[in-house]
Amino acid sequence: MDTTTKYVYCNDLPTVAYATRILAHSPVLIIDCEGRNIGALDGELSLMCIGTERAEQIFVFDVLALRPFKYRLFPLFCILANSAVKKIMWDCRNDFLEILSEYDVMLTSIVDLQLAEIQARTAVKKERDFQRILRFTWGSRPLPLRMVKQNSELFLGVHRLQGMDSCIREAKLPTTGKDPDVVAMHKAVGSSIWLDRPLPPKLLAYAAHDIELIGTLYEHFKEISWITPANELLLVAQSMRYAYSLFHQGRVASDDVFGPCAVLPLDVLSDSFGHKVPCYGCHRMQSLSCYSVRKQGKKPQMRSNICRTCQIKAPDEGNEISYYLGCRQCLRDSLSCPSFTDACLDRTPDVIVCAFLGCRRGELSEFPLFSTSLFRMGS
Repeated sequence: MDTTTKYVYCNDLPTVAYATRILAHSPVLIIDCEGRNIGALDGELSLMCIGTERAEQIFVFDVLALRPFKYRLFPLFCILANSAVKKIMWDCRNDFLEILSEYDVMLTSIVDLQLAEIQARTAVKKERDFQRILRFTWGSRPLPLRMVKQNSELFLGVHRLQGMDSCIREAKLPTTGKDPDVVAMHKAVGSSIWLDRPLPPKLLAYAAHDIELIGTLYEHFKEISWITPANELLLVAQSMRYAYSLFHQGRVASDDVFGPCAVLPLDVLSDSFGHKVPCYGCHRMQSLSCYSVRKQGKKPQMRSNICRTCQIKAPDEGNEISYYLGCRQCLRDSLSCPSFTDACLDRTPDVIVCAFLGCRRGELSEFPLFSTSLFRMGS
């Protein structure tokens, strides 16, 4: 851990006013948050850390101490909501949700470095599709390669996320990673340590150092052309969809199988057009391409009622069942829909068709869950 990290601890109005004056002159902000299970059902924000470009100045805002003065932080909120100011983050989903929940402020113009790394895999590093698939067999909770290969359609266009520490090691940057003592403390007693007051200097330094790490990665990504003026607008659009992915899902329990994990949500890297349907796992409205379709020959029979990302999450937790949606009448009649035609795929938002893709009899409230074994887990 780099113990020389310099920061200003903002726990009263004078320090907040000083920080706001400095941040108002920076066209780029680096943002990272700490708290208890942030983004989860019992999540609570403790620290909001903001740095200027290149992390030359870092401010650690004590959210708990500043709660009585929340409505006097309006100048700071204006900076956070200003679309002319870029916000550099790493996996913005939880932080976006917590800042919105705590302050009713929606961050804008986010540049998520986690997505920049994914973009660079193919655009710069020229990774082949097999390398994309192979990433699911690495790291924590790896999937058997045989299972991934046997379900290639399920993994089509799906990316495994990389952690910030892993990215720093891979880039061989001249900076220390996360403090192993604090990481061990997290594992031993949980993230509730961030709600303790007064916070130990080691925790405050850890939070401030994360801003330095994100700033170092941002400069490195620009140097090696992972972030350029040509791709930055696209990256901002992707990052905002990434931020809203958890917002639309809402808070879930930490152990929810369909909660955030190391799999990138679909409909993030590219904007989706046309009809969207709800996923019964992550509760996001997603395009039809995000769902797997079971076929008999070349004819579609049924569409999964959870997106492909959620289907991947389920076996990751030992769940071998894939869920499909069908109306009772279709289930009683047969396992195929005799009325199916290609025209059935062109449907309006107020018409909910069943998993057999051709039935217009059912309303959403009439749909039971129909489970079928889609694949077997590899050993």
